[in-house]
Amino acid sequence: MPDFEFSLPFPPSLNTYRYCHRNRLFTAKKGRDYHEKVIELILEMGLNKERIMQPIVISLVMYPPTKRKFDVSNFLKAYEDSLVKAGFLEDDHWIEYGSIKKGHVIKKGKLLVKVDFKKESHHPRDQEIH
Repeated sequence: MPDFEFSLPFPPSLNTYRYCHRNRLFTAKKGRDYHEKVIELILEMGLNKERIMQPIVISLVMYPPTKRKFDVSNFLKAYEDSLVKAGFLEDDHWIEYGSIKKGHVIKKGKLLVKVDFKKESHHPRDQEIH
């Protein structure tokens, strides 16, 4: 059983999440709106004070809103940033992925997010080299 499990709205594509103006990167309206929705949901679930500061493994099921083909990696940044803005994570660098799967089409789409704290490995090949 995961340490945390919750659903989030389907995120905007990276193509509509950010834009560049005069060599500066800005979050677009779709991105800001998505952040607000995620912050509200995380608050409702009482997860806004978790502020996780250790490695986690996320298993993600992406239920798209349409049958259109999509590149999974184009949708990750918006939800990762939103988890940080909502206070669930201290920084998105803590995220590792156990799995990312595409689910069936659901009206408006959604993400099923399962979060586990990363277990320490004692296998020699997984140890850091000093």
